[in-house]
Amino acid sequence: MLALAAIASAQYTGPCTASNCGATGKVCPRGYLCVPYPSFNPAERQGCTCSTA
Repeated sequence: MLALAAIASAQYTGPCTASNCGATGKVCPRGYLCVPYPSFNPAERQGCTCSTA
């Protein structure tokens, strides 16, 4: 249980660009941006995903 809590609170430091978005390295479709979630604050970031503007 303690290990799960540590994983859940770990800050995401992976890629967050339109050509390498998120842990899976997705290429965002044309017109989409790669954005961090659930917060733009790096300390609260859990990942990145492709999104429309």
